[in-house]
Amino acid sequence: MTVKVAAFYKFVSIDDPAELQTSLRELCAARGILGTILIADEGINSTVSGGDSDIDALIATIVSDARFSGLEVKYSEAAEHPFQRLKVKIKKEIVTFGVPDARPSVATGTFVEPDAWNALIADPDVLVIDTRNDYEFQVGTFEGAQNPETRAFNEFPDYVKRTLAGDPKRKIAMFCTGGIRCEKASAFMLREGFPNVYQLNGGILRYLEQVPPEESLWRGECFVFDERVALEHGVRQGHHTLCSECGFPVRLGEGSAAALCDDCGQPQASAN
Repeated sequence: MTVKVAAFYKFVSIDDPAELQTSLRELCAARGILGTILIADEGINSTVSGGDSDIDALIATIVSDARFSGLEVKYSEAAEHPFQRLKVKIKKEIVTFGVPDARPSVATGTFVEPDAWNALIADPDVLVIDTRNDYEFQVGTFEGAQNPETRAFNEFPDYVKRTLAGDPKRKIAMFCTGGIRCEKASAFMLREGFPNVYQLNGGILRYLEQVPPEESLWRGECFVFDERVALEHGVRQGHHTLCSECGFPVRLGEGSAAALCDDCGQPQASAN
């Protein structure tokens, strides 16, 4: 049995988060859908899994609401549910950033499609920034990308002010897992006076889905926040696990080779 995994988000004004929470929770529970849906005044953010028809029904219900027309969904598959339960929560932000004035629904950077991304980041005048956290960067990133070395996304504004303020006119290309963090980051950077900000539309997941491995500038695997741990080209499950000691992502050894956690040194079970 395989399940369908759907990842989606949209920045849009929501004035009835509690009502939306109730309706989506009831629909997902009735159809056996697992995963997380976050709702805030600024929009919706979700990754869920379920049967094909169940996920299709959820997406059809959401896009029937005019506020979510044009919702872009990234699909993948898993051998089993990568989530243990269903969570439908109301939050202050759909991705925690801590800068209320950074509003992607008002202004955000220039979107770049996956088939044009390689040319952009190969330009030596473009600064390529991975907006994800350090442990995600260590699992995989784009060739030549800069690591802000953040432990949480709400540290990114300090990184920008500390590191980039001296050259605000420079072209900056940013990317993240599915696109949501880039939208917040680019909205913030526009607000801070950086006019030339670009972001990978659909994030790493869409790039791995659309760009053939032989043409790819992606190196490694893409960390995801579910039990699959990491995905490779074709958005297939990769070769990582989480350290049993500290929770850090660890690439599994091949055959009988031992895998050691880079964070705490704990040995992990080898791949069969």
